[in-house]
Order: sequence, then C-alpha cells, then structure tokens
Amino acid sequence: MELVHVLAVFRHGDRSPITGAVGTMLKMSEGDTAYWISQLASESSRRRLNALVAVHGSDSDAPPPMPGGVWPKGHLTEQGVADMERRGRAFRRRYQVFLANINIHDVVYATSTNIRRTILSAQSFLAGLCHDIVGLTSDNPFVLHTVDPKELTPILTGHDYRQGAQHAREVALSTLPGYKALEDAVKDVLGIRGVVNWASLREVLDCLQAHELPLPNGMTTAMYESIVRHAAWEWYMFYSDVQRGQRGFLLAMRTFQSLLSDAIEMAPQRRRLTLVSAHDNSLVALVCALQLHHSSGIIAPSYGSMLVVEVYRDNRDGSHHVDVHWDGKPLRFPNQTTSLVHIQVLHAAIASFVQAHSPAHSSI
Repeated sequence: MELVHVLAVFRHGDRSPITGAVGTMLKMSEGDTAYWISQLASESSRRRLNALVAVHGSDSDAPPPMPGGVWPKGHLTEQGVADMERRGRAFRRRYQVFLANINIHDVVYATSTNIRRTILSAQSFLAGLCHDIVGLTSDNPFVLHTVDPKELTPILTGHDYRQGAQHAREVALSTLPGYKALEDAVKDVLGIRGVVNWASLREVLDCLQAHELPLPNGMTTAMYESIVRHAAWEWYMFYSDVQRGQRGFLLAMRTFQSLLSDAIEMAPQRRRLTLVSAHDNSLVALVCALQLHHSSGIIAPSYGSMLVVEVYRDNRDGSHHVDVHWDGKPLRFPNQTTSLVHIQVLHAAIASFVQAHSPAHSSI
C-alpha cells in the first residue's frame, strides 16, 4: 500500500467566548471583555500570516470574512495562533517522508469557512506546516480558499436546534441517571431560570479552562467535566438523528465528497494534501454522517481537533483504500473489523447519506 493523499478536517484554534451571558452568574463583564481583547491574535501575527497565506474567496463576488461573533467574542487568540502553528509543524513531522521536497503551491489545497477564526487558524497551521519550505514568501504566498460556512458546517434553523435540544432533554431525563441532578445544580449555580443551553455553556467554560481562569463560584471541576460530557452527548444525539440534525449537513457532505473526489483524481502528483479549517460541529456532524461515531465514542472536539482520511493505493491492482482516524484514534465503519478499508466503503457511506437527505427523499 502506498500513501497517495491525506485529507484533514480540523477545528479552529483557541478563541474568545462567543456567548456573552449564559446565566445571571456567568456573564462577560467589562473586565472580562478587556481581558479577552488583550488575548486576541496580535496585529503583528495577522500581518505575518497574511503575508505568507493569501485569502481568496470562492469567486470574485465573495463577501469579506465574517467576524464569527460580536467583537471581541468568537475571535482567535494569540494562544490559538501559536497552538495551530505548533500543530502544523507536528503534522509536517508526522508526514515528513510523504511531504518531502514538495512544492506547496502545486500539491497542497487548503480551504476554510469564511470566518475570521477559521481563516486565521488555517493560516497559522499552514505557516507551521511550511515553516522550512523554500518558496513560501510574501512575494509568493500560498492561497487559502474560503467558502460560505454552509458548505462546511450543518445549517439548520433556530427552531430546529431548539427542537433538537428539547428532544435531547426528554431522552436524557428518561435514560441518563443523574441528568436531572446535574441540570438542577447547574441552574442553581449559574442563575439560569429557563432551559440550559449546554452547547453555549460548554463553549464559555472551555474558554475559561483553556486560559486557566476560575470557574464560576460554586462550580466544581467535576461539574465542569459533567457539563462537557453532556454537551457532547447532546450533539451526538442531534447529529446522528436522521430526522433532525443530519438534515442540515447535506451541502457540507457534498463539499466533502467533492474534495475527496478531487484528491483521488489528482493524487499524488498534482495533489498530496487537502486541509479543511472548520468547526467543532463540522467534525461531529461529519463523523455521525459517515456512521463513524459508533467507534469514535462521544468526543467533544477540542481546539485544533483533527479528523484525518489517509488515502492509499494498492499498486498491485490500482485500487484505493482509506484509513480514518480522529486525533490519532483509528475509526471503523460499521461492520468493518479494521480502520483500513476499501474506498468503496467510504463512498457507500457518503452515497447513503446524500441519498437519504436529497430533496427527493427528505423535506429540505
């Protein structure tokens, strides 16, 4: 087996919180706002990365990058820049033989949602990946292709998400021991009167933990860990549900299918590496759509978390095979005993999803 292509989908790096208030006891104060402003990616880092990696929209009429949050919320931090560069260097070491003596402009394709934090994350990763490659300069920058977020993330309405959360809560109340006690404790500690938005709560707490900031008064580390686990469980419930969360991932799956098709067609001479900078729900939705969540376990993707599809060619018959892993953990498709499978297994999983959610078979 010869490795001919690597397709990697990763979450952006460390960022400031998106949600300004989760409860009366967890709000972003003026002091908090000042702190997060001080942590954002520096102007010098942005200038350096923009010089090395030029950002091109999908067409001439593409809108400028979206902020991804009301400033300073939802923006990449300097810590995020450094971590993504480190990850890029580690990725290069992992595939040092496969990527040896490459011309990055010829054999690497990178794309990102058109949001500032994912763009800057991709630029940082590429800077780390190519730190010692001759030819990547401000006079000859690498091109990062941006796309509308709906091409790489689940797109659903607020009503869809609220219905999904309500369904998940009903299931949790009837099947998860200790859920009601956790919900009551969280609402009491944070001063939440209505429904707990577990995803928003988790993202704010993750930001605090990443910067070693104190948790809200009365919240223990054990409670935080329980919140993270439940938020992840809720997402897997939603994005593995054919009638709920999966409906919004059709366009993104078609994008993934197109990237995979291009990779195989051009590998390895014209394309060796495809990089996709996206979001945590992109990863969870993709894993669930491909039915890989049965072997992945319920994982809340951390900053920089990466799903990798390695494409191999059997030189005896020219057939292609894939090996999928998430942050180093091998993932198996249903009814497969190993992570390395014929590429038709992946094609079948994609085709099944697309067929199930195409307009002829669904309401979207």
